[in-house]
Order: sequence, then C-alpha cells, then structure tokens
Amino acid sequence: MEAHPGNPAACGLTDAEAAALAGTAAIGAAAVGATLKDVDDPDEGWRQHCIDRYVQCRDSKKPRWVGDCYACLRNCEGQKQWPFDLCRPRRN
Repeated sequence: MEAHPGNPAACGLTDAEAAALAGTAAIGAAAVGATLKDVDDPDEGWRQHCIDRYVQCRDSKKPRWVGDCYACLRNCEGQKQWPFDLCRPRRN
C-alpha cells in the first residue's frame, strides 16, 4: 500500500484487505501514542517524589531510615505516594 497509495490493487490487495490493514495500523498507532503519552505525562510529579524519597532512604552511610527502601520505592510507584508507615526517617 505504501508504494501505491490509493491503489491497493497494484500491491495485490483487494479494497477490503487494504481497508482492514489501514484500520489495524491506525489502531496500533493510537495505542502507541497513548502509551507514550502515559510515560511522558508532565503531571507525574509523584514519580519524582518516589525517587527523591528513595534516594533519601538509601543515601546514607549510617542507617538513618527504618524499612526496606527498595520495597517502599516499588510500593510508591504503585500507590503514587511514599509509604511513610513502612519506610521513614529513624527517630533520634
């Protein structure tokens, strides 16, 4: 179809086959576009929040936080907020 746009018979396709192929390509492109939008959404400040808390949790020579930092990062990715009940700064 790309070599002969508007003339699917030149590629050996019937009009119905060409329409079905074009429809499938449009659906696939729309799905990819939606996926990329989800990944590149600028309103996802929660992702940076999770990363920042994880860095604070792991970034110490002495254990200053209580909890499994990596497990809390994964939890934060799912819930979109840091689970301070599981991972928090150690009280003095």
